[in-house]
Amino acid sequence: MQTRISPLAPLAALAVLVLLGDFLFWRQAPGLSLALFAFAIFAAASWSVRPLSRLVGPALLLLAAALPVIEMLQALSMAFLAAGLIVALAWVHGPLSGALGYALALPGRWLAPLDPGRSLRAIRALPAEAGAIRRQVALWAFPLGGSAVFIALLMDANPVLSRLFSLDLDLFAALERGLFWGGTALLVAPFLTPGPVTAAPQLRLPGSGLSAGSVIRALILFNLVIGVQTLTDLSILIAGADLPEGMSFADYAHRGAYPLLATAMLAGAFALAARPFLSAHPAVKPLLGLWLAQNMVLCGAAMLRLDLYIGAYGLTYLRLHALIWMGLVAAGLGLSLWQVLAGRGNLWLLVRAGGLGLVTLYVACFVNFAGIVAAQNLAHPNADPNYVCDLGPMAAVAWAGAETPPPPGFRLGSCGARHAPVTRGWRDWGFRAWRVRHNLAALEAGR
Repeated sequence: MQTRISPLAPLAALAVLVLLGDFLFWRQAPGLSLALFAFAIFAAASWSVRPLSRLVGPALLLLAAALPVIEMLQALSMAFLAAGLIVALAWVHGPLSGALGYALALPGRWLAPLDPGRSLRAIRALPAEAGAIRRQVALWAFPLGGSAVFIALLMDANPVLSRLFSLDLDLFAALERGLFWGGTALLVAPFLTPGPVTAAPQLRLPGSGLSAGSVIRALILFNLVIGVQTLTDLSILIAGADLPEGMSFADYAHRGAYPLLATAMLAGAFALAARPFLSAHPAVKPLLGLWLAQNMVLCGAAMLRLDLYIGAYGLTYLRLHALIWMGLVAAGLGLSLWQVLAGRGNLWLLVRAGGLGLVTLYVACFVNFAGIVAAQNLAHPNADPNYVCDLGPMAAVAWAGAETPPPPGFRLGSCGARHAPVTRGWRDWGFRAWRVRHNLAALEAGR
């Protein structure tokens, strides 16, 4: 239920949000200010909703989505904040199941003001609201215009007014700020007049083109191929079998880690395609279970290979993210195996696999990967200080705590990891930057 509101209320809310955006973001580094602005949009878009208990769930969801931005501003945290705001507003104005439809409608609503014909048609379609606006303009035009005339006449006679209203305009700066206001208004306006929240269109996946016979034959051949790879990896990684002449463990790890990951991902896709044929033949279910189990072992082998490579050459962002991705793929294959054994549908698997991926990304927003990578690299015998410096200020604690000094002649002045993160004010405040500065100060005090 929503209380009846004046047709001017959305315009007033939009004006307030534009001014707030100017205060928070104009020539300011963003950070905590983004989370505050998201809550302001939520409040302006839902202030007429009654009862207020309807807002508790959406508000908590938005708070959870804002926490990554409060931790640290990055692309992933901004994506969570935007998605959280969209889902929270969709939840306020309709069923939660309509969040995807609400999100898909937003691009068209953002572009709508750029179509003058559409805007005119929308105004003609709402005569009551347009009439109310015209009446308000008529009521205020004479008082405001007359006041402007009197102020202009009195400015010469009143030096205080003259100084107050004397303007030294920079036209380029005024245009720049006006464009910022206009962009903010275009971005915010669709959230204030959301319209009906409808369910997203149903997506129909194309058929796989497989048959029960082809699935059984494919499972037999695939299991044989993966079985050979699994036995080879286990004999080398666990039993200690010799590598081919001229190949080091690092080369072996580097050549195989990422192809094995791609193989495991394709295995999961094939398992989804083969799922409809489980009841077509008694052999499909055990063969598919064996296929998934072998690919889980394959993921483990890929992780062992990558661990060997990291031990030889050190940790990087890409290698750390690959380890996480490999673990995620292995967990997804485990869910697929559970789905097969329990007889669940593909929707059951997709929901849980998607949820697992979202939880992993959400948790990753709160992990200082720069500090982890820097600490591991600086403890490595062949540490690369240039790479650690490129990790930036979030690696400052690891740099300050390193026991091995940089090599002679190393240019410390250009090292980004040597300095603590800088926060210019409360607008760009982030919890991770504060934590790094706090830990760095404690480390320096303990020396």
